[in-house]
Amino acid sequence: MKINDIVFQNYGGLHRYGKVKEIKKDFKGDGWSWAKIDWVDDNQYLASQRWKAKLRNESKDHFIPKYYRCDDFQIIDLNKTLQTLIKLQ
Repeated sequence: MKINDIVFQNYGGLHRYGKVKEIKKDFKGDGWSWAKIDWVDDNQYLASQRWKAKLRNESKDHFIPKYYRCDDFQIIDLNKTLQTLIKLQ
């Protein structure tokens, strides 16, 4: 994983896409790499997490992580992914 990698996350059936902005090795003393990701068109995810926080009486951004463990998302080849998706038209 490196800065500017394009990544994908499937969160409860919601497809999220973003770009790695920062990497921290062993960030939590757990041996894992963690990444700050700039997600795009992410309003549905944000709304769902804020709704969950409201239901659980937590602060509005309580369930929105600042960093994601490297096994919580996948690096994708953007061009290959786009070429594959275009075949579905």
